[in-house]
Amino acid sequence: MKTQMMQFRVTEEEKALVEKCAKRAGMEVADYIRVCLLMEMVIDGEVQALKIIGRRIGMKAMDALSRRLKDNPALQ
Repeated sequence: MKTQMMQFRVTEEEKALVEKCAKRAGMEVADYIRVCLLMEMVIDGEVQALKIIGRRIGMKAMDALSRRLKDNPALQ
């Protein structure tokens, strides 16, 4: 559960670019920034970031499977 808040300053141009990229990715700005930061940490070899991403992928996969089963009772 996300309970902690971080704040940082950006230029108007940076803000517009982040909002545009988040929209294009179909994400909220906070989610987009979080994913970008975590991916950068993974690229830098930060093991804890890789674990976080792995958990999120697992949760998304389970959600997708659950929706698929719910939408197609024949698969149950």
